This record gives sequence, C-alpha cells and structure tokens, in this order.
Amino acid sequence: MACQIDLLLQSRRTVYVVEVKRKNEIGRDVIAEVDDKVRRLKRPQNVSVKTTLVYEGHLAPIVEADGYFDALIPFSKLLGL
Repeated sequence: MACQIDLLLQSRRTVYVVEVKRKNEIGRDVIAEVDDKVRRLKRPQNVSVKTTLVYEGHLAPIVEADGYFDALIPFSKLLGL
C-alpha cells in the first residue's frame, strides 16, 4: 500500500521524513499519520529515520510533549518572519 510523504531527504545513514500541515488545529492524529508513513517506508537496516513537522496553525501541546518529532518548525520561523 502506498503513502504520500510531503518531503523526503536522504543522507548516507539517515532518512528525513518531513510532514507539512496547514490547519487551524493540529492535534495528536498527526503523530499516528506520520508514524504510519515511517513504518511503510522501505529502507536499509542501517539507515535511521528523523521526523520533522512544518506547520501553520495551532499546535496542540500534546504534539510537542509526546516527543515523536525530532523537529517542530512553524512556517513563520521557516520563512524568517
């Protein structure tokens, strides 16, 4: 079964899975969604995965508190605003 990954970057030993969300309220469901994509991703055994969420909207506190994402980046910071 296929899945859509918004941005996928690969270095020698790491795959970076970047999810982009633009919603009024970004809740815990984004964690399950990205985790499902990571589990479906076929990669060599010696390659680690780092997850990033780039978002616009209100991020529910549980998303940051959960610690699932290696980086949480608001669009305004990404654009230097």
